[in-house]
Amino acid sequence: MIDEDYFLAEVAENRRRAQSAARSRCALPAGPCHLPLALDLMIENGGLVQPVLARSPFAQRSARVGVPSAEREQIEYWFACCGDEANWLLDTESSRIIAIEFTSYAPPYGLFRRSGEYQAFERTLRFDTPERSFALFSVPPGRRMANGWSHNVRWRTPVLIPPSRVLWGADGEYEFEFSYVDPDAPLLPAPETLLGLPVRPY
Repeated sequence: MIDEDYFLAEVAENRRRAQSAARSRCALPAGPCHLPLALDLMIENGGLVQPVLARSPFAQRSARVGVPSAEREQIEYWFACCGDEANWLLDTESSRIIAIEFTSYAPPYGLFRRSGEYQAFERTLRFDTPERSFALFSVPPGRRMANGWSHNVRWRTPVLIPPSRVLWGADGEYEFEFSYVDPDAPLLPAPETLLGLPVRPY
């Protein structure tokens, strides 16, 4: 019997190959393409991203472009075509990245029950949005999320990342750009509290 996660991963990889092949038949717009440092940072950390042609954090799936990719050439192609008109979505599941959502009034102390885990939360790669902040952690090879999930842990949910911008305020009167708290911070492995038992090979 084929494992469901394996099957879905194969489907996604086939779609990425088709996307890459289609890109090779298209000419990039003239001139060099310089990616924003925030996108460079996510590529370096193995994040799979895709553009979203909407400024709303609640944009519908139909606003997404293509299949999430970690290929620099693909992301440069998207950026050259979409420019600053696109936001950027991180596929947390395929990237094996956990995004922990919190507010300044309610930091998620309850998620870090072991000694030293909250310090990792403060040191890992984090970014701010208008109402919340997010801390990112990688899922180590051979590990998966624990079964007891918290409402503010995003694992199978894509999340907008820097340099995304959203219209905000009562009438969308100003624009807010997501930014990393410290772009030099590492993407740390997820604390043990968030992880389940090691995955046994079939």
